[in-house]
Amino acid sequence: MEKATFDNGMMSNESANQGTVSWKKAGNTLFLRGTLDRDSLLPLWQQKERALEDIDNIDVSQLGRVDSTGLALFVQLKGEYQKRGRTLTFSGVGERLSTLITLYGLQALLDDNQPKA
Repeated sequence: MEKATFDNGMMSNESANQGTVSWKKAGNTLFLRGTLDRDSLLPLWQQKERALEDIDNIDVSQLGRVDSTGLALFVQLKGEYQKRGRTLTFSGVGERLSTLITLYGLQALLDDNQPKA
């Protein structure tokens, strides 16, 4: 199981995860944890090829916060997968992220997440 932590160098006494996103891979799933926002996005983006190798699902259930730049990353990754004829799904989408997805009219981001009959 591969693990990595990306830190923008800003730590606060409020939360050890503030400004940081970490990931681990298990099988074909990438588990993201922490905060995915404009401050933590760049290091993850720079490592995306390695992080997404052999991945077809991203579990976001352990993300405490995702802002619009984090959502934009998900849209970009989904598009890249589609261009390659692959499917990328997102699991563990909580109420706050689901609301953000709805506000931006991006429900198609979750279309592939529906259970297969």
